[in-house]
Amino acid sequence: MIFKIIYFIKYFKPSFKWRLPYLLAVCTIPTITLTHFSCVEYGIKVGVTIGFFGSIPVICYACHKVFMEQWLEEEEDD
Repeated sequence: MIFKIIYFIKYFKPSFKWRLPYLLAVCTIPTITLTHFSCVEYGIKVGVTIGFFGSIPVICYACHKVFMEQWLEEEEDD
């Protein structure tokens, strides 16, 4: 099961009009959720720190998709 999730994350490429909303959702939903629940559990100061460090891999994933795989360039259909 975990290999299917990793395969999906690695090779998923939506159509051009859905790439930016996908990246926005990937960057905001996990980081806000992580920050919220860690603030509730550990307090604001520690919770924001956990949310900050937990968001680093998510932002690295989004930057890889945008810059390394050129997601924001339109593809030409021949």
